[in-house]
Amino acid sequence: MIVRPEQHWFRRLFSWRGSIMRKISCQLLFFAMLNMVYLFLLPLFHMHGIEAKESPIGFIGISISIFLGFRNNAAWIRYSEARKLWGDLLITSRSLMREIKSTTEASQDEMKVVLNFIVCYCNILKSKLRHEKMPIEITSQAPFMLEGLNVATPCNALLQEIGKWLFRYKRNSLDYQNFNHYLNNISTIQGGCERISNTPIPFAYSLILHRTIYIYCAIYPLLIIDSFGFLSLLFSLFTTYALLALDAIATELEDPFGREDNDLPLNAICNAIEIDLREMIHDGRLPEKITPDKNYRLL
Repeated sequence: MIVRPEQHWFRRLFSWRGSIMRKISCQLLFFAMLNMVYLFLLPLFHMHGIEAKESPIGFIGISISIFLGFRNNAAWIRYSEARKLWGDLLITSRSLMREIKSTTEASQDEMKVVLNFIVCYCNILKSKLRHEKMPIEITSQAPFMLEGLNVATPCNALLQEIGKWLFRYKRNSLDYQNFNHYLNNISTIQGGCERISNTPIPFAYSLILHRTIYIYCAIYPLLIIDSFGFLSLLFSLFTTYALLALDAIATELEDPFGREDNDLPLNAICNAIEIDLREMIHDGRLPEKITPDKNYRLL
């Protein structure tokens, strides 16, 4: 996620760090060179009586914009749902720890055990959603769970261990029902995240839009070059930038758990969960808060 301070509107026009321009600059350069080639070939086109008209392409551009808007909207819905799910995970983790502290007689060391389980769970879920290997430092937080982490779904194994720990410290069935309610919420959150991660936007839909955009950007300069001459380079690049940028942003948003500039900062969320839980049990060993790097990226 890009986290930038407020900027003056004019300075923002030239912002590079955090801009999608870094991702589409090569494509823009290619289409700029293609437009220059068209300019040099323009006399040859006229010699053979080739003269394009702009009016038909306008309808095609409108159609592409509509379909691209649908795709961006679908990608944004996935991103928004993923953001809500991880926000719910933060809230549920706080509520569960508050319930443990208020209704059990567990000591601080005993509460640290379940705290490590919860922190491990969040970090392992993050690694699974990003399709990464689990770092050793994550599993070392709960070394007695290494055998459970070898299963196909380690997050489920951790939830089972948390449930066993809570059952040992329950005072009555009502307390355990409350604990189980929070675990069920966490399990529902996990299922929602896995659904988003494992069910991408249909490839054929994204592919046809991607191809159509590139073909349109290649043809468009030919249709305005007779009317605007060298200015067609400026006009076509503006149109190309808008379409390519929207396509690139949609590609990032449809997988909100990755490490792209516009993906969710899962590292920062896991870090915030750990800090909040340790503060709740008055643990002095608080991890350092994760902040945006020099490129304003919060991972």
